[in-house]
Amino acid sequence: MGKRLFWFAVGVGLTALVVIKGREYYERFTPKGVADQLEKTREGLIDRVGEFLSTMGDAMDTRESELREALGLDE
Repeated sequence: MGKRLFWFAVGVGLTALVVIKGREYYERFTPKGVADQLEKTREGLIDRVGEFLSTMGDAMDTRESELREALGLDE
């Protein structure tokens, strides 16, 4: 009796897991879900490119200052 109850509980748990994950995958691959994923990816890409350009600009300014100082152009 204990084994049957254990396996019944395991079956119920696995079924619930499959239903929940199946619903998530279904929603992810609908046209609306795909559009949402693309929007998130686009926003993340814009943020990373903006951060890269900001970092590059700061590095360029720092290096320009170093070169001007080394060449004696700051007067």
